[in-house]
Amino acid sequence: MISSGEKKALSIIAIVVVLFVAVVGTSVFLLTRNASSDDQPYLHVAVGDELHTVDPRWWCDLMLTACDPEITAPRETPSVPVPVGSTVMLTVSSEIAQGPWNLAAVYQTPRGLVEDEQPQGSDSTYTLTLRSVPDRVLIGFTVISASARLSPADEVLPRGELAVQTAPDA
Repeated sequence: MISSGEKKALSIIAIVVVLFVAVVGTSVFLLTRNASSDDQPYLHVAVGDELHTVDPRWWCDLMLTACDPEITAPRETPSVPVPVGSTVMLTVSSEIAQGPWNLAAVYQTPRGLVEDEQPQGSDSTYTLTLRSVPDRVLIGFTVISASARLSPADEVLPRGELAVQTAPDA
């Protein structure tokens, strides 16, 4: 037989387990309800305590037979101001990281604009950081994902483009 003290202890344990499951379930729901699905590419851009999700300006299937929107009518480039002295954490979705991709960051320097390219291999990199400092101000970056098609000059054609304007607020 179970004593009344044991019944009380089991009741408390059951309540704690139910509350734990409810809290975890609610947290997972809240964290994933607005997340992009794995087949839709996106960037997560973190600046300070802000997180921005950036959709592609344009994106095509791997063989470039269907694009959304058409390459000739890309979506606008979003603006995520990055204060000088800040670091940007950029995370690409698995749809981008599963193939080769390239990050091109543009900086304003005392000598003019400087582009810094960082090619990435398949399944090798998901997150990179970019720093904006007084003598090298980050004004924007673009992520280009590779397709499975080659140009007549045997160059890999881009599958899609995700871009962000990061010039600091004046």
